[in-house]
Order: sequence, then C-alpha cells, then structure tokens
Amino acid sequence: MLKLSNKQRYYWLGFIIIAVIYSLYNLYLVDVSYYQSIPRKIRHVGKLVAVLTIYGTGTFALKKYTGDWMMFIWHMIHIVIITLLLLIGIYDWTFGAVTMQIRNIADTLFEFLISPVIYIAVGILNSKFGKAEKNV
Repeated sequence: MLKLSNKQRYYWLGFIIIAVIYSLYNLYLVDVSYYQSIPRKIRHVGKLVAVLTIYGTGTFALKKYTGDWMMFIWHMIHIVIITLLLLIGIYDWTFGAVTMQIRNIADTLFEFLISPVIYIAVGILNSKFGKAEKNV
C-alpha cells in the first residue's frame, strides 16, 4: 500500500476540497436553468466566496507542501486576477453591465481561479523543482 507523508496528505486533501468546491459551484450555481434569474449582484458575491474559499484552501494546503517561492507564485496569480475581477465587478455594480467581451474575459479568469489547474501546476512544479531545492 502506498504511504503518503503528511505533506502529501495535505496536498491531496487540498486538491480534493478544491475539486469538490469547483464541482459543487458548477452543479448548483452555474449549470442550472435558473442561473440567469439570479440577480447579478448575488452571482458576484457567490463567485467572490468561491474564489476566496479556494484561495484559502490552497494557501493552507500548499504552505505545508511547497517552498516559499511557489507560495509567492500562488499568491501573485490570485492577487492579480482577483484584483482585476474586483475592478470589473466594481465597474459592473457602479456604472452598469460591462460589455460581453469584458464579461467573457472575467468569466474565463474566474473559471481559471476556481478550477484545480493552478493548484495542480504548483504541485507539478514542486515535484520537479522542490527536490532540487532540498538537496542544496
């Protein structure tokens, strides 16, 4: 039987939590017939909660698994994209609906943030470069 270290357990637990949140968000808030009837501001709040939950989960799990430089990458990716999304959201709340092109960009960035892609990429980078860091 495969034995996992505590670091690996944290990593895989974080992955499972992120995958579950991503799936539940899509199943119960996006892929439903009444999605367009949900007020836009409520959708914004739901998206913000999803992003912050995944960011917090990833931060907690990855800080036990990866090095400082990878955590810096994790934080920078999230901070930059969340800031862009907040600016778009503030414009949307203040001045009215943004154009379809901007909304598509925001949706793509949001989907990128809540999917496990960044988390898995950090795990792959850690498996490739994290060992070399320990040998030095």
